[in-house]
Amino acid sequence: MSSTPSTPSAPGPARDLVVSYCFPPYVDTAAIVAAKRVREAGRPVDVLQNRMAARRDTDAGLAQIADHLVVRRHEVPSPTFFSSWRSITRFTELGLQQALTWDRAGEGYERMYSRAQFAASHVLAARFALLRPAVRWTAEFSDPLSHDVTGAVRHAPTADDALLARLGEGIVAAGFTPPTSGNVFEWAEMVAFALADEILFTNEHQRDLMVEAVAEEALAERVLEHAVISPHPTLPPEFYGLTDPDYALEPGRRHIGYFGNFYATRGMGTVLEALASLPAHLRDRLCLHVFAGQRDALEQEVARRGLEGAVRTGPFVGFLDFLALSARMDVLLVNDAVTSGLLPSNPFLPSKWSDYRGSGSQVWGIVEPGSILDRQPLSYRSPVEHTSAAVQVLAQIAAG
Repeated sequence: MSSTPSTPSAPGPARDLVVSYCFPPYVDTAAIVAAKRVREAGRPVDVLQNRMAARRDTDAGLAQIADHLVVRRHEVPSPTFFSSWRSITRFTELGLQQALTWDRAGEGYERMYSRAQFAASHVLAARFALLRPAVRWTAEFSDPLSHDVTGAVRHAPTADDALLARLGEGIVAAGFTPPTSGNVFEWAEMVAFALADEILFTNEHQRDLMVEAVAEEALAERVLEHAVISPHPTLPPEFYGLTDPDYALEPGRRHIGYFGNFYATRGMGTVLEALASLPAHLRDRLCLHVFAGQRDALEQEVARRGLEGAVRTGPFVGFLDFLALSARMDVLLVNDAVTSGLLPSNPFLPSKWSDYRGSGSQVWGIVEPGSILDRQPLSYRSPVEHTSAAVQVLAQIAAG
């Protein structure tokens, strides 16, 4: 650790409540973005989160993002399941008790922020909003909840219980018709759509796709009236120098970094095929560094293509080490999800773009034409599943 960000201590008491099922120190994109939002707002907060030790690792470095603004924190001891109505109900019951206790003990909350992923965040926030309607509620959606990356309906069953009844009564009181699907994800979307004062989307494609799925015209109009487009925040430059990872980069080569999970819709096949197709004298000038979990399949593919000299794999690294390593790379690689033929437009802006853009390194985007990522100021771009275009980008990087 070379330094720490110069941030003031939180001047309590908190007048803002944060409801984020996953929040630091737990390692998850949802947790990191929620902490960035807190830092960006710059106001002291009380945080309600779930106790997630059974499902998520922790990273002490994440405290650097926003812990200086956290006045009180409560980890709700409810079972960690991401779509189980029973676990959502328990999280809501216990979290609501704590929120009301804090609210009564202080001067009362002025603002509340919740973020889904995960769905439970909006359910608890909605219950609190119904009891404290004067509190301004900002509800953020990372991606569509009720539909997955292929456009298929994402479903988990609710139960006909007191919590669902209270939420339904709140939706009716707001002038709308509650869902009849018994789908956890549709309910979590709808309570936020019907009750939140501000509805945060990361991009307009995401907003439009989610609004198009709303059957009730008056509710769709409300969402558009209360919608705010706000990409994930980027941390200040000093965050990229907080650690000094012991990771050597071979001199005389151009280094390309990729950090994160591999998904069926965000594969590395195009990049590996392009590397294999590149003339040897250009390939020898490059090294692709991949930091990811579940690397066995990737390493087998690298060996099959004879790319051991051009690809170096490593495990996930802590968040601050990720930022430091991203600043050392010549080029950072980010892939769009492949949605063509599945969705009318691509609603997914990869969260790592917000981290890459602060690194000072060049960024290569493998994009769906017209996507939100395609609109960003990328140094290099090539279309998804287009090997010859990727070969051309690699040749440009090697010559750079």
